[in-house]
Amino acid sequence: MLNLYRQLISINLNNTIFEELSEEWLDRLSSDVRGELISGFFNAGILTINMSDFNRNDFYDNVLKKDFPHYCEVLSTLLTPILKRCFRRMFLGFNDNLTEYKVVLFMEGREDDHLEAVKYNIDIF
Repeated sequence: MLNLYRQLISINLNNTIFEELSEEWLDRLSSDVRGELISGFFNAGILTINMSDFNRNDFYDNVLKKDFPHYCEVLSTLLTPILKRCFRRMFLGFNDNLTEYKVVLFMEGREDDHLEAVKYNIDIF
């Protein structure tokens, strides 16, 4: 049951992101990434984005990696309202006792690049 639940959340969350994220960022995604941009442990509120997925035309290798924290901040700013809306619909709308949901978003690079993951705390009310 937990696997199905995780899969439903992932599909809903990623579909929403692909629908609402700016074309500028979607055009930077590698062609093999169209299914899942964010992965995570949804029951624990832990989300992960591998920034190396934004490597169409070598964007990650030639641009993003050089100013990693800046691009994480830019993408986080774009994703935060999308994540809040999506999680509000999925969790807060179905349980009257749940008044808030906390999410930790980690943005990381390729393991070989030795970039320190950037962490964002997102409170959903």
